[in-house]
Amino acid sequence: MKNLAKYNNIEYFMPFLFCNDLFIPTLYKLFEDEVNPIKYVYGTPFCEWGIGARLSVFRLDNLNFVERYLQKLKTKYNVIPTFTFTNLNAKNKLNDEYSNNLLDIACSLECRIIISTKELYSHIKSRYPNAKIHSSVIIPSTKIVEEKNFDETKFYNKMLDKCEVVVIRPEYVMDNIDKLNNLISDISRVEILINQNCHYNCPHHRTHYNFVEEIEKCEKIETVKHHTNNNNEHFSLCPKDSNYYRSVYLTSAQVEKAIEQGVKKIKIQGRSLPFYWLFDELYKNFFNNEYSKEEIRNKIDKICAEIIQNDRKTALFINP
Repeated sequence: MKNLAKYNNIEYFMPFLFCNDLFIPTLYKLFEDEVNPIKYVYGTPFCEWGIGARLSVFRLDNLNFVERYLQKLKTKYNVIPTFTFTNLNAKNKLNDEYSNNLLDIACSLECRIIISTKELYSHIKSRYPNAKIHSSVIIPSTKIVEEKNFDETKFYNKMLDKCEVVVIRPEYVMDNIDKLNNLISDISRVEILINQNCHYNCPHHRTHYNFVEEIEKCEKIETVKHHTNNNNEHFSLCPKDSNYYRSVYLTSAQVEKAIEQGVKKIKIQGRSLPFYWLFDELYKNFFNNEYSKEEIRNKIDKICAEIIQNDRKTALFINP
């Protein structure tokens, strides 16, 4: 029988933590006869440290629920929850009580933490020296715009000395596809983002993140509409300029080449995508394409239906 996974010995980072998490038991069941390639699931409930990168759908005040939820992901489904504490303005909010409470739970359960500021890194390490931290792709995406003579290779290798995993920009992968192993000191600990939804070397990353933070802080839908109607420029900051208008979705050939170079970790983006839009991304990049999309979709639909029917009251998942 053909393996369902597209690649062997690759660890996937999936956007299933606190959102689209029905995929976790579904794919766990789907891969019951082979090794489940999903190693990490990432996301965060709405909190001061987490806003800005992607919209946080859920506000969870019940910390006991959060703890039970994380425990179940680790013990039953064998995935590592990874909190996205990637707000670029988190350095001004280090004393936020709720964010620190989430940090306490995460570290007590040996979850992972993704950061995008040195101040938050230092804050976490001062409280939990053994915390396992990942370096976000947000850091080099902003530094390459804001710092003259930014040495991206030097940055990644420096961060590998401080963090467990370092996410490298898809542009860097594309531009150095034939020499990644020679440039990166430990290629097995870098993570490549293969479906980033932006343009090549976009110069407006910080503005994008800051605008998402503005939207997340809007309590009323009327306020959201006001912001969006009066800030349309934020949605059109990537003009189709021939100097950099180019997709940063990695092709299958580029992903395969990166794996040949020694990359072991692949990240798929999509916390804000509806369930079956995200499925299209999974089919292209996660599943063995010797199976048709219809075959995989039918398998997933069947398992999802069983979970919803049988486990809805006890699953402890955010959705369904």
